[in-house]
Amino acid sequence: MEVGSGISVAALRSTRRENRARARHLRSRRIRAVLAGGLVLGVGFTMTLAAWTDQELASSTVQAGTFSVSSRTVQTDPFVSHGAGNPAALQLNATGLYPGVSRAAWIQVQTSGSLGGTVTLTNVSASAPGAADQALLNALTAVVVQVAQPSACTPTTTSATMQPSPLTTVPTGAQLPPAALQGGGANTVTYCVVLTLPSTATTAAQGGTVAPTWTFTGTTG
Repeated sequence: MEVGSGISVAALRSTRRENRARARHLRSRRIRAVLAGGLVLGVGFTMTLAAWTDQELASSTVQAGTFSVSSRTVQTDPFVSHGAGNPAALQLNATGLYPGVSRAAWIQVQTSGSLGGTVTLTNVSASAPGAADQALLNALTAVVVQVAQPSACTPTTTSATMQPSPLTTVPTGAQLPPAALQGGGANTVTYCVVLTLPSTATTAAQGGTVAPTWTFTGTTG
């Protein structure tokens, strides 16, 4: 069937359907665009939210303390460091020894740094290059004891925990416990060294010379 313009009814209906389809498609695209725009706007809004913050800071100064020990063997002398090559001179007056005689001398130790710790006798060494020297070294005995003050150090000073032993014997911790040292030289530890040439010393020791060194080690921490 045709209408007056020469267009068939079927063609007209097809055209109308196409127009309606295009209209629906256009509306759908507009709706999606609006929704997409809403999502974009939503994301943009979320990204522009600001968080208020505040901070509290704490700082400090960290500094290590110092630990060192010094000593003296003469009461009128100041405390100074006596390391390798510069040992303190014990006032033993041990020349001209003969069998059965003893000599005594003291050494005082204190800290010269800010930290406290302990001190103990850790080594005794002696050089004896010749035969007479070695015979004298083999004969000598010694005892090391902590005393309250230098006046308490005499040739008759004895130890309740240690018997006279070969010169280079290092006392055990039980025989001579570590002594406490306070920081800043607040206290003093006094050691008494008693050296004896026993009556049993052989004549081979005559004229011998020995140079012993006692090492007192301070420790902190």
